[in-house]
Amino acid sequence: MAEVTTPLPKLQLTIAVLIQAAEALAATVIFPFVPQFVRDTGITGGDERKTGYWAGVLESIFFVAEFLSVYSWGRASDRFGRRPILLLGPLGLSVTLVGFGWSKTFGSLVLFRAANGVFNGNIGVVKTVMAEVSDSSNLAQAMALIPIGWSFGSTVGPIIGGLLSNPEERWPDSFGRLQILRANPYLLPCAVVGFLSFSFFLLGVVGLKESSPVILARREREQLRVAASTDPGLTTALLSEERTTYGAIAGDANEISAVHDQLDEFDEELPTLRELLVPRLVIPLVNYGFFCFAQTAYQVLFPLMYSTSIPNGGLGFNPYQIGVTRGVWGILNTLVQLFVAARVIKWFGARNIYIFAFANIGICTGAYPLLSFFAQRAQRVDAIVWTIIVIQLISNLALGLAYSSVQLYIVNSSPRPAALSSTNSIAQMVSTILRALAPFIASALFAVSLELNLAGGYMVYIILLGVVGAGIFSSFLLASHPKSA
Repeated sequence: MAEVTTPLPKLQLTIAVLIQAAEALAATVIFPFVPQFVRDTGITGGDERKTGYWAGVLESIFFVAEFLSVYSWGRASDRFGRRPILLLGPLGLSVTLVGFGWSKTFGSLVLFRAANGVFNGNIGVVKTVMAEVSDSSNLAQAMALIPIGWSFGSTVGPIIGGLLSNPEERWPDSFGRLQILRANPYLLPCAVVGFLSFSFFLLGVVGLKESSPVILARREREQLRVAASTDPGLTTALLSEERTTYGAIAGDANEISAVHDQLDEFDEELPTLRELLVPRLVIPLVNYGFFCFAQTAYQVLFPLMYSTSIPNGGLGFNPYQIGVTRGVWGILNTLVQLFVAARVIKWFGARNIYIFAFANIGICTGAYPLLSFFAQRAQRVDAIVWTIIVIQLISNLALGLAYSSVQLYIVNSSPRPAALSSTNSIAQMVSTILRALAPFIASALFAVSLELNLAGGYMVYIILLGVVGAGIFSSFLLASHPKSA
């Protein structure tokens, strides 16, 4: 008999996805204009080829700060609950994004970009909430929604960054008349994303509910104690505890009972990092690490490749063109994640979809040297170049499928249901440290390859394709099904 699928709690998942979208908005809004913003600070000394170095530092610091804070956020949510920890993220972003857009020096950009990363450190809690409001019948559907937050942010973020930067030039009769925006040409897009983040915070304050089974168990136990103090007949109920289903990932009576049994132990001490790193979690984490590095390196090269002049190996696009191109892809990606991802993972299996999706990173990365070659040969972006761009963006649609698939393995590998947020935070630590390294490594390789003409300027792509190959190899080590991990 087929398992009946439990309806997903739409409001809770919508709020979680929007809060997660704040990370993508904050991360990608700067993509269209960050190369020029870096040049405007004077850090490059007027040498366009050095932009990659400093842009890489600026983008990496975001993930370094996130890495340093993510596990603490996860532990705090296991201790104090998901809701308060989760709401601090968009609130902090709304302030630090404005500071970033107001910056004048490269040091100030680094400071506020690091603050952005700290307030994104609680992003692992979002995934925990989405797992806890699901059960075994609809977990794949919930996990398929996780990339939508990133897809939404990476769609809207670059559009905002591309359309609203330099308002004096683009909107001379409206925003361009404001002195504050003329003096700070990148403040407007950052302020708009800050406003969106604050809106997500307010929505969470109104509608987000606590999902931690431990916090809910504490509340139930306290309510029973209060009731028993006024009605001694309830003492039996307190001891036998006809337990409520909390919507935790397992969703069955055995694991809910386990949460109650672990409650007193949990209050004394949270599991250590070593206790959480069980063997069945390590392989998914390795795969997640390869995926995050390869995907981030590809994404970081996008604005560099597209904005660099054609003679220097790029396409010579302006921020507006970069924003529109990324925006069109983002809209299509959102539709794929919303209507396709869960179905294909169910049909073909998480492991097969992950391998297929990872292979598409190779296609996306391999498109860069082809774009450079044909653009330089034609000295313009002609029909051949646009064809490669379309192929690259179509292949990019598969990357979200990899994210959804590997997340199923991570969630099902948590050794204790009460420590699910800590488990997700470990995965987020892996993600953030590699996403911190990827921008610097990819940007530096891009700059060095062009400056020293290594392999005709294509050395960066050769190295990254090697990483993709290693990642595909590691994907075959995954168990055939997430639950058997």
